[in-house]
This record gives sequence, C-alpha cells and structure tokens, in this order.
Amino acid sequence: MKMKKKQLLFIFLICFNLIGQSQEIEKKNAFAISIGSPGLGLEYARKINQKLYAKVVWHSFKLEDFEREDLEIDEDVVDLLANIESSIIDLGIEFVPFKNSSFKLTAGLGILSKVNTNALITYTEDVKYGDITITKENIGEINADVSWSGVAPYLGIGFGRAVPKKRLGFGIEFGTYFTSSPDVELTATNLLSPTSNQKENLKEALDTFKFIPRIQIRIAYKF
Repeated sequence: MKMKKKQLLFIFLICFNLIGQSQEIEKKNAFAISIGSPGLGLEYARKINQKLYAKVVWHSFKLEDFEREDLEIDEDVVDLLANIESSIIDLGIEFVPFKNSSFKLTAGLGILSKVNTNALITYTEDVKYGDITITKENIGEINADVSWSGVAPYLGIGFGRAVPKKRLGFGIEFGTYFTSSPDVELTATNLLSPTSNQKENLKEALDTFKFIPRIQIRIAYKF
C-alpha cells in the first residue's frame, strides 16, 4: 500500500511539474488594432527575441463625397467634392533597444495597393468680366485625380511593444512612407478645358509630396 502511495505521489509531482512548465511557455504572438494615418489597421506580430519583433499590417481608409462649399480661390467661389481611398500592406520589423523601456524603432516596406485622392471643383456663382456674364454652367468644372502605387519603404519611432509584456498593451507610432512621385490626371470642361494642359505643372508641384505620414495609436492582445 505504501508503495502505491509513493507511486501516486511521484506521478502527481511529475504531472504538476509538467503543468507548471506548460504555463511558463512564453506567448510570442499578438493581434493588434490601430487607428490613424493611413487608416484603420489590423496587425499580426511575432516576437523573435527580446529586442526584435516582426509584423504584418493591413491599413484601409475610405472617405466618400466629402464636400466643402463656398471656398474662395482667387476671388472666385467654388465647391469642392473629394474622395480619398487607401489600402496598404506593411511588412516590417520593430527594434526595442532598451530592456526597461518600450521605446522602439520601426522599419519595413509598405505595399501601396491603392492610394488615391480625387477632387472635383465646380463654380457656384456666375462670373462677370466687365459687362459680360458667364454662367457657372458654361464655366465648367475641374477634376483632379492623384494616386500613389508600388512599394514604399518606411521608418518610424514609437512606444509600445508589438507583442506586449502583459496580455494587453497600448502603443503609439510616428513615421513616414517614402514614396515615388504620384500619378496625376487632370481634366476640365467647357471654358476651363485649357486647364487640363496644366497636368505637367501640377505633377511637378506634387513632386515634393513623396511622403505619406504614418501616425498610429494601437492596442495589442498577446496570445
């Protein structure tokens, strides 16, 4: 009988030890939701070691039929109708240099599957030139379409580990994508038709817009 009790006790201790070890297995994965620029983000992250993390993020944003009325441009009054849409997939890494701080450096590649801005400008009032009155219908409208595509590297800094120490973690990131020059389409109707010839000038003016901001607030769940 004593022998059986010892065997049962031995088995119990082994089982208890195995359970303890299984509970100590480190959770190295995390799922996160972020909001900011370039939109709502869904993220999966994996801890590689104490300082390095890898992650994949999908960002999406859509703004339809945003209207601004009675804008003054060179003493003319116009209406603006804008549409913005973006879809970006990030493949990146995070480096946390300090053991007792969640400060991090981020880097990676953004796949710009769709980043587009469209603006339609229409006159809201008739225009007078001396004794001549041109109706707003005869003036026409201007439609500008600007889009970015391809692969864009990004860099940034922030606070909050991709895989938090606790079950839930919060973070913030500041950075930018480094893009190529955008594609520009410019069309105009009626008396504004000659404006469409300014496409190259508009493209040159936008050549400096080779950055897309990357500012995010995120919450992560470790599993």
